[in-house]
Amino acid sequence: MQLKGVGVSVNCSMEISTDLGEARMKLYKQSEIALFASLVVTSFLLVGCVICKTDEHYTGRDRPIGNQTLRQIECGQTTKDWLVTALGEPTEERLMEDGTEILKYRCIMKKDNAFVLFPIIIVDDKETDHSVSFEIKDGIVQRYWKEG
Repeated sequence: MQLKGVGVSVNCSMEISTDLGEARMKLYKQSEIALFASLVVTSFLLVGCVICKTDEHYTGRDRPIGNQTLRQIECGQTTKDWLVTALGEPTEERLMEDGTEILKYRCIMKKDNAFVLFPIIIVDDKETDHSVSFEIKDGIVQRYWKEG
């Protein structure tokens, strides 16, 4: 495009095309930066930060009564005194009307699990009863059973 006037001739077509090219280049660079930034943010959201935590604790006894210990107990022969010596004082003790005693060794295991995959948080609390009860008649273990 040429402008003609009082002896002046100006050619503007080159300047407009140069400005248009710079604008396209600037827009292209901005879109590249935006794409890179969105990829970085997306990768953090997808991959995230993974954290796992498990906490395990017991209430009542400090540990459940193991099967090896229970195998040592012979119903009809093991005495209450031996039981209390081996296992400690029971957490509960009940006397029935017929003179039978129930000794309960209560042990509840509480397991707290936390799993974090940013931005998702999953918490799982679980309680498991590992209690064992003993029936005592005339100072002798008659039977025992696990609860839970």
